Amino acid sequence: MSPDPSAPAPSTLSTDLARGRTHMANERTHLAYLRTTVSLIGFGITINRFSMYLVQNDQAPQGTRLVLRDAGNAGIGMVLLGLALLVWSITRYWHVSRDIERGVMVPRHRATTLFSLGLLLLGGLTALWLFLDH
Repeated sequence: MSPDPSAPAPSTLSTDLARGRTHMANERTHLAYLRTTVSLIGFGITINRFSMYLVQNDQAPQGTRLVLRDAGNAGIGMVLLGLALLVWSITRYWHVSRDIERGVMVPRHRATTLFSLGLLLLGGLTALWLFLDH
């Protein structure tokens, strides 16, 4: 029996399938970032609007400072953070997709580490700003 000349070579087929799986994994990662982005934006809007509702209806807790107005600002910060994550996710998706097509994988540890440290710093500063007396 002679091999069918129109059939792709097994190594080419397995390489194409592996590349396809890698692209799908990249897409799943991007979709996970999108879900996180939608959650951040939605939760930020909810915090902002609910705190504004309580302030406008004089249902805000009384104290030396108006914590809910600060919480509303934190909500705006969450929306901005979600938008920044979306931009980073799109950029990362395209870079990884290009790397897959080139057949090279370039880990981007620096970008991931910097974005994570930025989130940690912003989250910590927001918590201090909201919960410590000025």
